[in-house]
Amino acid sequence: MTPPQDRPELPEFALGFPGPLRDRLVAAVLSGTKTATTGLLTEYERCAEPVPSVGHRSVMPDSAGRPVAVIEVTGVRVLRLAEVDRAHARAEGDGCRDQSATRSTAAAMTR
Repeated sequence: MTPPQDRPELPEFALGFPGPLRDRLVAAVLSGTKTATTGLLTEYERCAEPVPSVGHRSVMPDSAGRPVAVIEVTGVRVLRLAEVDRAHARAEGDGCRDQSATRSTAAAMTR
């Protein structure tokens, strides 16, 4: 595994806001509990950013901004929130045990 500090050319992929939320999410990624994330297509469109593609790599920082991991996209699905399945909800690793909770969490992030 390449140490993230040795990859300064990679873009940053920060989870949540710095503080307890980011600390919890980073710990879940590093432990292998969180293996998926959700983004809203409308946010990519609003920010004129491309939807991530398989193979895309980025550096994940902790709350202090230190690089702690290199993340690689291994799959992308674009679907309606109503179509989020239980497997994805569990892979999110943030305590959402079913698709309903994941949908609510993702929707709340945009309010």
